Order: sequence, then structure tokens, then C-alpha cells
Amino acid sequence: MDVVENQTLALAGMFQSAALIEQLAFKGEISQAALDCSVDSLFAFEAESTVDIFGNLSGLTRGLQSLAKHLGGNNKNSSKNLAYYIMSMLKISSTLLRDKTLAEKLQNELQHIQQQTIDFEMSRSSLLNKIDGLYQSTISNMQPRIIVRGEQNYLRNGDNAAKVRTLLLAGIRSGVLWHQLGGSKWKLIFSRKKYVASAKRLLATL
Repeated sequence: MDVVENQTLALAGMFQSAALIEQLAFKGEISQAALDCSVDSLFAFEAESTVDIFGNLSGLTRGLQSLAKHLGGNNKNSSKNLAYYIMSMLKISSTLLRDKTLAEKLQNELQHIQQQTIDFEMSRSSLLNKIDGLYQSTISNMQPRIIVRGEQNYLRNGDNAAKVRTLLLAGIRSGVLWHQLGGSKWKLIFSRKKYVASAKRLLATL
């Protein structure tokens, strides 16, 4: 894959998290496969390629579709929420790249959670709760604090809240990847047509 395609995958990781958060906040349910792809990306510590971080391209289908619609200007009804989540993820991921101590803490804690999952055969629900706790003890204390908008009856549900925070962390992780691959706010603004075209090409291969 070339540079643009790799950057597109990182963007799709953020868009997938943002789209799933929005769906969960307003409808109370999301695709398990898409959720699993985002969650598992948090534990891809030694992936050999950008695709490997997300397992495979098919797992990022929702993110690629959301990217193409939003950056292509065809998703106006939800663009405000998506744009807010994406920009917030980018700001926090940028901060993490400068705060090596916090970044190292997050990776160490995620590795510890991964080991606990293996040692104690934790359920998926328990895994999400562990990640939720990590998010609350770290990212929740950073500015800008991400405010999730939606139906309160869904957001107050404990399982949904854990999924939302897990997805936020996964989106931030994709934001870090985006920066590491040479992405920037200006590239997102001025090269959006390239990323839309790249997303459509990748979707066509599925």
C-alpha cells in the first residue's frame, strides 16, 4: 500500500469509532464485528502493516464508508457530530504524541489488560470494562474532554458507556497512527478528495 492508502486506513479507524459512537448514542446498538475490529486495534502492538493493526480491510468497512460519505459531503445530517468526534480525537492524539509518559502508561496498561484477558479468560464485557476504566483514569482528565451527544437512556446504560469510551480510545489510537503516518489537520482539509477516492478504491476490493 502507498502512503495515501495507509493514511486512509488510519482515518477510517477514527471514522469507524466516531460512526459507531454516534449510532450507539442514538440507536443503542452497533455491529459487533465493527466494534471488535476497533477494540482489537488497541492491542496490535507489533503489527507489521497498517492493515494488520485492524486485522483486515473488511473489519474497517464501516469506517471506510463513513469516511467516503463524510469527506465526500454526502452525510450532512450527522456531519457535525462526526466532525466533532474526529477533531477531538486528533487533538488528544496530538497531545499524546508529545506526552511520552502518558503514552507509555497507556501502552503498558493495555498490555497488562491483554495479559489479564489471556490469563483469566475474561469475557468481552469484562475487557470493555477494563478499557473503560483505563480511559476514565487517563484520557478523561485531558482537555478537550470529549462530550458524547445522544439519547440519555442509551448513554446512561453501563455497557453502552463502556463501549463508547473504548471506541473513543480506539479512535484516539487511530489518530496517533494517522500522525505517525504523516497525516495532519491540513492534509485532512486539503487532500480530502484523495482520501475519499482511496477509501472507495479500498471498498471496491472487498
